[in-house]
Amino acid sequence: MATRYVTRKTTRLYEAATGRKYHMVLIFGYEVETTGPVANGRMPAMFRGRSGFIDEDHLGRDAALELYFIDVGQGDAAFIVTPERKTILVDGGFDQRALGFLTWKYRLDQPDASPVDIDLLVLSHADGDHLDGLIPVIRHPLIRVRRILHNGLALFRPGAFDEKLGDRSSDGRFLITRHDRLSDLDATKLADPFADWKAAIEAEVEPVDYRAVDATTGVVDVGDPAIRLETLGPRLTRLGRKRVYPWFGDHAHTINGHSVVFRITFGGISAFFSGDLNVEGARHLLEDPAIAAAMDAHVLKTPHHGSHEFERRFLEAVNPQISVVSSGDVPDHGHPRAAFLGALGLTQRSDRPLLFSTEIAATFQEAHDPPGTETDLTGLSVTDPADRRETRIRFKRRLHGMINVRTDGERLFSARRVAAAYWWESYDDPAARRSPATPA
Repeated sequence: MATRYVTRKTTRLYEAATGRKYHMVLIFGYEVETTGPVANGRMPAMFRGRSGFIDEDHLGRDAALELYFIDVGQGDAAFIVTPERKTILVDGGFDQRALGFLTWKYRLDQPDASPVDIDLLVLSHADGDHLDGLIPVIRHPLIRVRRILHNGLALFRPGAFDEKLGDRSSDGRFLITRHDRLSDLDATKLADPFADWKAAIEAEVEPVDYRAVDATTGVVDVGDPAIRLETLGPRLTRLGRKRVYPWFGDHAHTINGHSVVFRITFGGISAFFSGDLNVEGARHLLEDPAIAAAMDAHVLKTPHHGSHEFERRFLEAVNPQISVVSSGDVPDHGHPRAAFLGALGLTQRSDRPLLFSTEIAATFQEAHDPPGTETDLTGLSVTDPADRRETRIRFKRRLHGMINVRTDGERLFSARRVAAAYWWESYDDPAARRSPATPA
């Protein structure tokens, strides 16, 4: 067998070497295993355990950069697979939906499942709708997290410091508590979710490389020479010898505004991941001309679930062609806001931009599911085989809410599953090729 990759916007996995009947539709970048010689222009192939035939000229040898924006409801989670198959998980949502995605993608509920490496895990910030879902991922016995990047802000018990995020400077203008390694933290002072996070990482069989990043970190080596990942935030400030965070008025604005934000580039195509960046955080980043110049990207994971607290100049600096809003209706924060969507539409790089919403995409499939069954993944064990299978089954109900973006470094493709017979709403976006991102 040999590994091949789909090179068209969509192609079909046919039932036979001749005829029009097919099992399913595959999208650009999907990986298949060829199983024999070409017959009638079609190559026998296997995709996720299903055997069939694919047009030979629809398959190539080069892998794409794959971006999966996972439907985790009101929260964020994204998964990146690089051309050399390095994996990056960005945030994890509230519950076990990110784990459900990994269980589905890598068939972790199967008796012969192989261990999976997460080469890099990025925690944009420690709010529950980004942090909590990462804990069951780390605890899963078949998932090995190699490296974790974070913004240096932990959550503490009431009374441990001036604020939930730590101590502020004497004039109140800066947050001065920052950690790099887990050993910097006193577990007795941590709020329960962050204490669970710390304990899960420390319980890993092999030590995890855990460190804080900021705008000065620059390019992070992800193990794939074709990929450039550059951290652009948070942007820290000097207070004497200490590097500190500007205080943005309260806990919520400060932790959101200092999210880890980064741009990932493959060839001439870039994607920007913005965490929960808000008005204050975006303005603080834009004050640095070098950071502002590096924001340009074709794909934007929009900040803070499409909140009304956005900075239009930030959207203009990114100038995306494809935007993805990750949001949900439990709890209902009214995301994405109409003002945000309107501003986003005015800051795109072409007159035919694409705007995806995990919440809107999921609505078409989940409206008829029994209440609770499509969302409640809490309480399922990461070790019990029956619960692993249930995790995968429940996640499959959310596949219609996941947004897929793929690129070979020149072409840009995006798609979401639909319930109709054609299987996918898919796009081959020529506008991206006419507007390359700022060279790395």
